This record gives sequence, structure tokens and C-alpha cells, in this order.
Amino acid sequence: RSRHVQVRKSAAQLLLSLTEKIGVTELAGTPRAERLAHMVGKLAQDCDKDTRHYRQEMVKMLLNHQTLKRLLEQSVSARDL
Repeated sequence: RSRHVQVRKSAAQLLLSLTEKIGVTELAGTPRAERLAHMVGKLAQDCDKDTRHYRQEMVKMLLNHQTLKRLLEQSVSARDL
């Protein structure tokens, strides 16, 4: 496995963990919410199945909040959602 794949997988795992810990309501009120949605969109196109799994879990969480749902829909194609 490529080192880059491992880094993206670890980053996705960390993002999911932080999202669960902080909560989507708290994240929606931060200036970084748009960047988070964009990063989740980038992870959607990863070749590693574990990275995509972490991304799917984050998407489920983000879709439950109206603001983050809108940002996610702007950042990610409908096919990737």
C-alpha cells in the first residue's frame, strides 16, 4: 500500500472521530464547516475502501444538519453522496 493511502485513511478516521466527539451542531457554527464539507467530498473519491467507509459515516452525520447538508451538497456531486 502506498504511504499516501495510509495517510488519507488515518486522516479520514481522525476526522470521523472528531466529528463524533464535537458533534455536527457545534461544527456547523464554525468557520471551518465549509472546509470540512469540501474535505469529505475529496475523501469520496479515494481508492481505499476503509477511507470511503469513514467518509460514508461522516456524510450520514453531516446530512442530519441543515447547514452542513447544504454545504455538503455544494461540495460533493450527487453521485458521490
